[in-house]
Parts: sequence; C-alpha cells; structure tokens
Amino acid sequence: MIKRHRKSTLVTPMTGGGLAAILALGAGMAMAQVTPTDIATGDSSLFSSRVLTTGLDNPWAMRWGPDDRIWLTERTSGEVTRVDPTTGAQQVLLALDDVYTGPQHEGLLGLALHPELLQGTGNDYVYVGYTINNGTAELPDPSAQIVRYTYNAQLQQLVEKTVLIDGLPAWNDHNAGRVVFGPDGKIYYSIGEQGANFGRNLRRPNLAQELPTESEVSNENWRSYSGKILRLNPDGSIPDDNPMIDGVQSHIYSYGHRNPQGLAFGDDGTLYESEHGPATDDELNIIQAGGNYGWPRVAGRIDNQNYRYVNWSAAPEDVSENADPLPDSVPVFPETSFEADMIPPLATYWTVNDDYPIGEICGYICDPTIAPSSILPYQAGNDGIAEWDNSVLLPTLKHGTLYVQPLTDDGMDADGDPVAWLSTQNRYRDVLIGPDKTTVYLATDAFGSAAQKFGDGLNTSILHNPGAILKFTYGKGGDSGVGTVQSSTTVDEARAAIGSGDSPQEWEDPATGNTEAASVTGESNIADVAALGGPKFAETCATCHGPNGRGDAGAVLAENPNLADADFVATTLVHGYGYMPAFGDQLSDNDIAEIGTYIRNSWGNDFGVLSTADVEEAR
Repeated sequence: MIKRHRKSTLVTPMTGGGLAAILALGAGMAMAQVTPTDIATGDSSLFSSRVLTTGLDNPWAMRWGPDDRIWLTERTSGEVTRVDPTTGAQQVLLALDDVYTGPQHEGLLGLALHPELLQGTGNDYVYVGYTINNGTAELPDPSAQIVRYTYNAQLQQLVEKTVLIDGLPAWNDHNAGRVVFGPDGKIYYSIGEQGANFGRNLRRPNLAQELPTESEVSNENWRSYSGKILRLNPDGSIPDDNPMIDGVQSHIYSYGHRNPQGLAFGDDGTLYESEHGPATDDELNIIQAGGNYGWPRVAGRIDNQNYRYVNWSAAPEDVSENADPLPDSVPVFPETSFEADMIPPLATYWTVNDDYPIGEICGYICDPTIAPSSILPYQAGNDGIAEWDNSVLLPTLKHGTLYVQPLTDDGMDADGDPVAWLSTQNRYRDVLIGPDKTTVYLATDAFGSAAQKFGDGLNTSILHNPGAILKFTYGKGGDSGVGTVQSSTTVDEARAAIGSGDSPQEWEDPATGNTEAASVTGESNIADVAALGGPKFAETCATCHGPNGRGDAGAVLAENPNLADADFVATTLVHGYGYMPAFGDQLSDNDIAEIGTYIRNSWGNDFGVLSTADVEEAR
C-alpha cells in the first residue's frame, strides 16, 4: 500500500481581526484526536488558562525577548509583533512590504533574536526568514530569504534591513522556515522539500537527497537546498567548519528532510528537530552534522511499513497516480532498498502496519500523524513543571495538543510514548515557556482543519481560538478558561463510532425518501441534482465556504470562474487542495457529483452538472 499525504483548498486566509475569543466550555464533548493506540493524557486541571490575545494573522514563531515581551511573526500579514505577556497588548515592530503570502506555508516564517539584543553590545539584531515572489500574481515564482534587522529601541521599530542570503528554494507547500540562533553563534535554518512528489506537486522532482556541486555553490545556486537544514555565519556566508558532504562544503548541515518545522537547541547544545511525515511517521530527530535523514526514500525508520517511494517525476505522464497496480514504468523503491547511511529518528508518530486504514476514517486528520509544528526542549529544574521534566514539547496542528515526549537521562533518546496535554479544538503553531518555567504560551493558526473535540464528528474547520495566543499557568489550576479535552480516541473506537449511526454516512433524497441516489450524467436535470447537493454542501462545506459561497475560511465560490472546469472541481473535492481536506474517502462519487453540481450552479455560477463519471475519473 502506498500512503498518500492528504494534507491538502482553495483558501482565502481568514485573519483573527474582529473575532472574539471563542471558549468551548458549554459544548458537549465528543471524541478527541484519533491515535493508533491509547495515548496517556496529562492532568490539565493543574493549569489555569485564558486567551492572552487574539486577532493575529497566523502567528508562526514566538521568542521571549530581553524586554520580557513575546516577539512573534505573523505569517499572512508579514508583521513582526510584540505582545505583553500579562495584558496581551500588541505592538507592530515591522511590517514587511515584500513578503509573499499563500494559503499554507508561504509568508513571514522564522524568527531569531540575537542573544545580545538590548544588552548594550551593539548586536541589537533580529533575524527573520520569509518568502518573496519573483514572478507575477498569475505565475508566481517564489523564493525564500533570511534577513537581518536592527532594533531601534528609541523608535521601537526594526530598521536597517540587511539580506543575509536570498534565492533559497520555496514553493506553495512545505517551506519549513524555522530560524534558530545556535549556542555556537551560527544561524540554523530549516527548508522543506516544497511538497514535491505528492498532491498538486506530484510531478515536481524531490531534491531532499540531492546535494550541490562545487560550481553551484560558487555561483550561489541554492536549488538543491530543498529538504535540508542549513548552518550559516551571522553574515550569511558558509562557516569554515560546516560538514563536507559528498566532497562539497556548503550551507547544508543535514539533509533528507521532508518538512522540518521544529528546530531548537537543548540546554546542552543538542539540536532537536521534528518534521512532518506523509500519512504516518512524523519524526523526532537529533540533528548531526552531515547527517542523512532518509526522505524521500524512507519515512520514519527503514522498516517497509506503510510506505514506498514512488518517483512520479520520472514516471510516464500518461500514468495515473491511482493506477492499481502501478505499471513497471513507474519507479518504485521500498525502504529497504535505500543503502545510504541514515540517522534513524528517536521516535515516530506513528509507525503502523500496512493494513492500517489510511484515509478511511475521517481523511488526513484521522491518519496516524500528529503534524508537529515546532519543538521546544524543556528542563523543569526545581521550580518548573515537574511532570514535563527532561522532555521535548511538540505542539501539533491536527490535534491541537501539546505532546510532551519524555527523554532518557542523557537526552539522546525518547523514553516511551508522549503524553497529551492542554488539548483544545485549535491548530497549535508554536509553544513558548516563560522565564518562570511554569507559564506556557501556545500560538494558534487563524484557519485550517483539526480534530473535532466538541460536537458530533472527528474533524472540523471550526477553530475555537483562531489567530490567538493561549496562556496556561502551572500550579494555579481550577479556573480553566479554555475548552480543554482530556482524552484520545483509538482507531478502533473511532471506526466503531462512525458505524454506530451517531454520524450520518449518507443523505436521504428529500423527493423520494431513497438513500441510494442515481448516477449523475450529462443529461441529468441540473435543478434536481443541485437540490440533492444543497443539503450535503450545508453539512460538509458551508462551515468554511459559507452558506452563500463567500465564507472567510475557505475560497469564495460565488462567481468563481475556476468552477467551470469540471475536472478541477472533481479533483479538488476528491483529493483536497491546500488546507481543504480530501473528501474522496468520506463521500461517494454521487455525493461529490451532487455537491459539485450545486456549487457550479449557485451564487452566480452557471456551469452545468458535475457528473458521477467526472468524479470517478478524478479518483
């Protein structure tokens, strides 16, 4: 079985501006995130909680400043903002005018503060990583760059822009973008593989294993930096002690990464990393100089479990990804065929057998991954959170959960399974611990899909605290102000619930009372088909796209010329797009045809039926 990552919508970014903090205390709780096995849940009643601030445009990275303020980047507005950790008051320090923003991973990303910022040494530097567009709005040509600004304390603004390195690989997915200032005085930067070889980027070559030539480095051609972690001097140049890999010294510190969004140093100088797997095998790693971490030839460990690398960039154009079996003309590599030296992960989230029902429960949200968005090593000391001592903290997007992964005494390996803490119906983007070691700040995405924890479902696009920072204080429990959940759901429990009748799996035809709908064809009456699709749209799609096709969290469907392309509509509904989840595993071909016909002929659209045959072809 080939696992496919279905993290994939036509999305108009929804900012948090004007949105009040939505607390879920009064809602009925259903199930939490789906996991392959039962995961222990920490006692969130040990914490008090409240919404610190709202209205953030997809906060990405948080740092504790020397002024005892939270410094952060806002991905979609391109702003560096400072937040008072007590009052939540916001102050914009920088608004970029050249940032390129898209629906997922483009925009203003990483943030690092020079360790001597505001210490009187003159090194009042702030480093950011972000994407720019070298093309046009119609034909974007994005790249990434790392830029240094100087903080002017009198103006309380970031000034004096200096580009340290530009022309770094970027695209519409998996740009990673973490910027870390290391204890060695070097800058570390993570770059994903831009989603190559799956979804809408299926035919783009995956370069995570490709290394630069001497000529490319000399000419500052960084195309092979995809799927890598870089190490730079503070001026952007290549450090003299960077590893020599395959006979070439470059900025590359490690390679073979998929989407390494988590990157942080422990107190002892160990560099920890977390990265997204495809449909299983999110990873926790320790990064070693010159290390190869296997992607795309290996997901997790070399175990041939639920993954084969199919090189679609070398496959004939007329072969469909849904062909079963794949013809011999498509290059397929089992994990055990990878013979290079590879550094195995400390832990995976999670490795499952080939018979695991990937995509069959509630789409990618219920697949055995957690989507780790960041990482933070934690030592409690004498006054910290004792339950979290000697661990790494992993905020997650799909689960809206802070996983606390215990480590061995030397910090060099995982010690058992993680424990789930502070779980809410949100997408956690980053975690920060205050200097007191007992105050936890979690930044949330402004939009996207997550595990549904309040109500009757398993996945949802309704986030309770979009574009916010949630504040949890240890040792002051009993007055929780944020709707936390205390449980996880195993796959067997989830499948049993789906089959119990609590969640409807089909719709009744209001005209006939039948639940078995006839196929939609080119000769079907548009009004009749749209009448069947309307209730299904309301149930499945209106949360994001709005009942009138003009929702804030999803693409505007009203008067949308893209809907004229039946193949585009069918493919988007079946396989997902951007932040929109795939519905091919949840809805029948007829359901999708009826929904597609409804949206293609509503709100000023007049594009005819979407036939059942169109949907079958899209699969």
